[in-house]
Amino acid sequence: MMALEVAGAWLGAVEWIGPAVPAAYRGVTVVLLGVFLFYGLAIAGFGLLQRFAPVPSGPIPAGSAEERRAFVYMLHFILIFNPLIFGRFMPFPLLGLVLKALGAEMGRESYCAGLVMDPPFVRVGQNSIIGNDAMLIAHVIEGDELGYYPIQIGSNVTIGARAIIMAGVTIEDGAIVGVQSVVKKGTHIRRGETWVGTPARRLDQTSVESSQ
Repeated sequence: MMALEVAGAWLGAVEWIGPAVPAAYRGVTVVLLGVFLFYGLAIAGFGLLQRFAPVPSGPIPAGSAEERRAFVYMLHFILIFNPLIFGRFMPFPLLGLVLKALGAEMGRESYCAGLVMDPPFVRVGQNSIIGNDAMLIAHVIEGDELGYYPIQIGSNVTIGARAIIMAGVTIEDGAIVGVQSVVKKGTHIRRGETWVGTPARRLDQTSVESSQ
């Protein structure tokens, strides 16, 4: 699959577009266009893969067709998209567009400055903030266990910088996750709650008020 994407980018940049560019600028232009075309084809291929041979939510049985699809998905994502997302050279608005193109659902006015490892399994509501270097990880690999569990984030949610949100976490509207907190897999944070710490725990509002 990756070979087809490389071949398509090469043909598009070198054979079709390159001859139309003046010789003085051809080298740089072909390289830049080749990179853009490659990632465009890779995103399209990734989307087709998820549409016609999607990785299912939940545990994935060993030796199954679902496991083989999951391995193809992981290799494709690690080899091609991890350098793009983890490279930190893309402006955040462009990063949001790339995440959406890879299958993430992000509502209006939501902002991501973090690292989303499994975009097809991430849903974010409106006006939510994912802080700098926060990480969303929707997969579980523990011993022989492999599975993908969606992360659901509501509207008006704030996730602090460097927080880690694990697989299967649900965060309802108006909730806050503190800086560098680690929300364990399967945690359900309810509307308006604040969770902090490693592992993250609900902050008791009465203790907050008494300390002020």
